[in-house]
Amino acid sequence: MDDLQTDELLRQLRSRDPREAWARFLELYSPLLFDVARRFERDADAAADCYLFICQQLSANGFRRLLRFKPEGPARFSTWLCAVARNLCLDWHRHEFGRHRVFEAVARMPLLEQEIFRGLFVERLPVEDLFLKLESRHAGLTIEHVAERAEVVSQALSSRQRWLLTVRGARGAPPAAEAPGDAEQQLLRIPSEMPNPESWTGLQEERAALVRAMSHLPAPERLLIKLRFARELTLAEIAKLMGFDSPQAADRRIRDVVEKLRAEMPGKRLVSK
Repeated sequence: MDDLQTDELLRQLRSRDPREAWARFLELYSPLLFDVARRFERDADAAADCYLFICQQLSANGFRRLLRFKPEGPARFSTWLCAVARNLCLDWHRHEFGRHRVFEAVARMPLLEQEIFRGLFVERLPVEDLFLKLESRHAGLTIEHVAERAEVVSQALSSRQRWLLTVRGARGAPPAAEAPGDAEQQLLRIPSEMPNPESWTGLQEERAALVRAMSHLPAPERLLIKLRFARELTLAEIAKLMGFDSPQAADRRIRDVVEKLRAEMPGKRLVSK
């Protein structure tokens, strides 16, 4: 994208209705922003959350950060944007992993459940070791009761909270000791996801057809499909990012675009999430 196009895009972001310009910006620069996020976070879910945080911060307060760019300055816009994105990655990382925060759902639990939470998810103890640690503090406690309450604690956590705890564990204290070869055996038990040659050829043909159909879509519609299916953002995240009134409105728009793609791919299955 040349300097004149960048200047025009930034000018449009200053207009009363910048939605089309913002969609165009995301279409052009999402690959760059997502690449920066992936350099900071190897985990795919963490990278997607970091990317979303970058986009939200860039669009906040009337695109205040983006409009700070000085066309007459020494840096190209893409170079400058990379530097801004890297700083936002650091902000996101500090916000997400700066310290262990007690989840509200856990803080409302009885003392035993809070201790079980800390033992299982912060100290990453096996249930047997956790029982030995808690036995002297709670009269009549059994290992069966610890296992039962551990299940209650786990069920009280959302999938995102469990993911955050997993990432924190990977970044922090080493996991509990495993028997030699356990990890290798677990990996060997995972079935291969690689299709056979015939299926692979069919998948490649479907992908080529989808790429052709996508090329016929307007840029904002291509972006919707990428955010939903490539970046795997939720409907609520897409609605906030793209300026829809509600997640339901985003869902309806995505379904309309999916129908347009399906019409160009007769006999192919394409379903929305």
